[in-house]
Amino acid sequence: MAKRASSTPLVFAHYMLIMQPKDGDYTQDINLAKEAGIDAFAVNYGGWNVDWTQQEGYLRKFYQTAEALDFHLFLSIDTTSVKDPNMIINLSNTYSSSSAQLKVDGKIMLSSFQTDPPAWNWKTDVTDKINAPVTLLPGSLSDDAAALFSGDIPGDGPFPWIHTAKTADQEHSLDVSLASHRDSSGKKWMAAIAPWFFTRLSSDKNWSQAQDDSIFIDRWLSLLSLKPDFIEIVTWNDWSESSYIGPTDSAAPGTGDVYWAGLEHGPFRAMSKALTKAFKAGGETVTVDEADEGVYMFYRLQPASTLGSSDTLPLPTDATSLKDEVFVVTLLSEPAEVTLKSGDAAPVTWSAPAGLQKTSHKWSLGVQTVQAKRGDKTIADKTGPAIVGQLDKYDGNVVAL
Repeated sequence: MAKRASSTPLVFAHYMLIMQPKDGDYTQDINLAKEAGIDAFAVNYGGWNVDWTQQEGYLRKFYQTAEALDFHLFLSIDTTSVKDPNMIINLSNTYSSSSAQLKVDGKIMLSSFQTDPPAWNWKTDVTDKINAPVTLLPGSLSDDAAALFSGDIPGDGPFPWIHTAKTADQEHSLDVSLASHRDSSGKKWMAAIAPWFFTRLSSDKNWSQAQDDSIFIDRWLSLLSLKPDFIEIVTWNDWSESSYIGPTDSAAPGTGDVYWAGLEHGPFRAMSKALTKAFKAGGETVTVDEADEGVYMFYRLQPASTLGSSDTLPLPTDATSLKDEVFVVTLLSEPAEVTLKSGDAAPVTWSAPAGLQKTSHKWSLGVQTVQAKRGDKTIADKTGPAIVGQLDKYDGNVVAL
């Protein structure tokens, strides 16, 4: 049986600091995260075309707001843009005494997003020079579990990102290996989980993901049994890669180069609430309180293999791994009758059990509706936007309701 190195399992969400909330106010995001059972934001410090003075101001305000709202933050250094370890040292020293600074085992939390190992040594060049003890969980895109837990890797354990080109079974096999090496090494393991991935910014960044609907709910259930020390939802607000669970009114997504990012993903946050409770309780199944009941569906707005009428790019990588289906997730305190109506197809009705269930249904073009009833009580009645045969531009994102 998997055994955590940390006695307190926590759930985080990766927050892109460069993507600012509406009016620069973090209050809504913090309150929504708290409502979903998220313990802290991992603040991605860095990004593209960064104005560092501006980033410092953003971070200062973020910590001030978190202090006022009794919430926690920690730095996740984006090593694709942060090149000076002194920047990490200075930022860590600035916020180490903040009441909003997350601490694990009495040590300030520090993590990173990195595509390759940075030029510095995390221990000698960074953590040894910070004015407080540090729990360091550096990020990685590696799929070598043994190497990630080897003594050559500095820190308290790894934070492997989602591998979008892997199938769900391949990702699960890697997770099993990570759990095993965590158990034998005594180090910590922070697992990543995402609601979706899709981007289409250029010929060099034009990809979907090979795990399809298994990337979120199925992965959550797998991680409940493998028991990582921490789970980080990636992300709260990366509109460009369709991995967000935050509110789409936080900025101005869905326009310009990221035309796909205006689709609602808030229900993924709602689904996480019961799963987060189970994870923190050490459970491997999900028990749903009546107050947390919900019925949700998510789907793409177009067939996976149909280019847009004005497209200039080819199909995204892994688009052929995606099913043209509507996915329904039920979180119920007691069984209920659920009905899905997809376009002009005949309605499909089934009895959903208490707890968590995800079902898949072949779609028909047109409006999508889902209803759930228990006797005379209506639990859900939702209508989503129409699925069409072709859009102007290819959209591999999903809408969630």
